[in-house]
This record gives sequence, C-alpha cells and structure tokens, in this order.
Amino acid sequence: MSEKPAPSKSPRTPVAAVKAGRGNLGGSTAEAALAERAIMQGRSPLLADGDARNPGLSAFRSVYERFGLNRPVSEEAAVLKEWFSEAFGMAAEQKKSLLVDVGGGDRTLELWAKEEGIISLAESIGLEVTGLFMCGPQVGDLDYIKRLWESELFRPKKALLVFNDWSVPVGHDPDRAFGKLTENPFFTQMSDCKLGFLRIPKLSILPAIIESGLSFQQVMESAPRPCGTPFDVLRRAQVKRWFDLIESNIVAEKVESWLP
Repeated sequence: MSEKPAPSKSPRTPVAAVKAGRGNLGGSTAEAALAERAIMQGRSPLLADGDARNPGLSAFRSVYERFGLNRPVSEEAAVLKEWFSEAFGMAAEQKKSLLVDVGGGDRTLELWAKEEGIISLAESIGLEVTGLFMCGPQVGDLDYIKRLWESELFRPKKALLVFNDWSVPVGHDPDRAFGKLTENPFFTQMSDCKLGFLRIPKLSILPAIIESGLSFQQVMESAPRPCGTPFDVLRRAQVKRWFDLIESNIVAEKVESWLP
C-alpha cells in the first residue's frame, strides 16, 4: 500500500478551487489529483464538473461517483449560473471544500462571478476562493489569463498558476518552457493577490487509468481493473512517484492551505 500524506492537524477553512484558463491544458487531471490528495488526507471535497457536453473532472469516474455533483443539464447561461450557485451553496452548507472544473462554461463563470460578486460572497459564507489558472507554454495561453485578469471578471485573492507538463510539445523541455513563463513581467501586475506556481508532472499512463475507471489511489494500492488484474508494479510505481512529486511541489510552494 502506498503511504498516504499526513492529514493536517489544524482546522482548515473550506476552499473553493476554481479552474480558469484555456482548455486542453491538463486542468481536469490537475484537479483530479488535488481531489484525491484531499481525500487521502482525510477530507471529503465536493467535485463539480460544469461541462454539459464533454466530461472533464467527471472522467475520473471512481472519485467523481463518490464526491461529484450532478453536471449541468445544458450550456444555457441561466442554467450554468444556477448550477454554480448550487455548487457553492452546497459546499458552504456542508462546510466542505469544492473543486470546480468549469469546462465549456468559462465565460458564464466569469460573468456570474462579476455580477454576483462571488469572491466576497463566498468568503462571507465561509469559503476561500483559489483560482487555478491553467497555463501552457503557448503565447495564447498566457494572453487568455492576461485578458481575464485585466477584465476583473474573476480576480480571487489567491491565484495559483498551474503548469501541466503534458501541455509541452514533445521534444521541448518543460523546465525551460515554464521557467520562462514564471519570469514574465505580467505577473508583477498581479501584486494585489497572493500568487503561486504549481507544476504537474506528465503521467504517461494517464489514458489507461482513465479508461480503467480506477482512482490514482486504487492504482497505487493494486486494485484490479475491469479485466481482473491490477496495473503492474512498474506502473504503480510511476503513479506513486507522480503523486509524490505533486505533493512535493505543493509543499515547496507553500500553498497547502490554498487547496481543498
């Protein structure tokens, strides 16, 4: 059995971690890892996949079936706004953290956050909001975040720039690509918030894990796949190393309290 991260001894304020940024940058995988991290440390976050058409966080079936909320029934703005409100309200009532995978409703989230003053509103009902800003190495990835930040539609007090190595083209060095990004002068404009950076390493067997329906923890603990056999010992070790690296990156950046 893999060693579980030690649970926090001090009471934690529930956190609403909301993914923002362009799609296809590994955000759902990052949120799935953060969700399992919380679960393995003895917490029970709520998971909310806001894409009515394509599963994001809900693609990680084993965990989402236990902790996930129903996905919105359509992409209509009114439906998505109501869905966001219900997710935040449920988390506040249950005093649980919340992970929101916005999916195709990113524009609706931005408008809803601005119209409802959701950041200050969430804080008033006991939720601290952390923005998980997904950013890849392409120019357009950072430009999207710049436009979002400058529009003031979604400006949480804690902004975590999440870099998933999966988004770096084959043959390019993630250390170099993301190292340049962290030096971008734009980040000095975000001085009115707490800013952190989180690297998510690449996990080559991720597609096979999603297809199996197992959680990362189940893979590490040798749970059987639908075919009746667990992943082999090398692949189990790959997942454990990946998980341990994410935890090390979180601790090194000192953002444990920012996350569910």
